[in-house]
Amino acid sequence: MKPHCKHSLLLVLLVLLAACGDSGEPEAPLAEGERPYLRHCASCHGPEGQGRAPTFPPLAGSEWLELPPRALAAIVLLGLRGEIEVAGRRYNGFMPSLQHIGDAELADIVNFSTSRWASGATALTAGDVAGLRTRLAGRGMLEGREDLERLLETLP
Repeated sequence: MKPHCKHSLLLVLLVLLAACGDSGEPEAPLAEGERPYLRHCASCHGPEGQGRAPTFPPLAGSEWLELPPRALAAIVLLGLRGEIEVAGRRYNGFMPSLQHIGDAELADIVNFSTSRWASGATALTAGDVAGLRTRLAGRGMLEGREDLERLLETLP
C-alpha cells in the first residue's frame, strides 16, 4: 500500500471513531429508588409520575402521596381497585399487588416517590416494610380509599 493511502485510511478511521464517541451531555445519575420506580411503576404511572388517564392516576401532584408511608407501602403490597379520586379527577382502575418486590426496593420506591412528587421525603425502611408485610399477610386487595383508611386504623 502506498504511504499516502495508509495516511488517508488512518484519517478515515479516526474520523469514524470520533463519530462514535459520546454525543454530548452526560446522563444525570438516577436518584435512589428511581431505578425500581421505573422498573415497577412507570409503565402505568409514567416516568415523570404523570399517570395515564382515565385508568392510571398521576403521582405528581397527588394528595395520596401525603398519606403516611405505611399507607403507600400497603397500597403497593396489597394492590388497589375501585373508584378513587386523585387531584380532583375520578379514576376507576386496578393496581395489582406488587408483593414480589423486596422490602428494601419497596421502601426505596415509596421514598423516591414522596421526595420527587410530594411535599417532603419519607424515611420508610426495609424493616418497616417487612413488619407491614407480616401484618398484612393473608389480607386481600384494597377496595378504594375507604378500605385503606379502615386498614390504617388497625396499624400502629
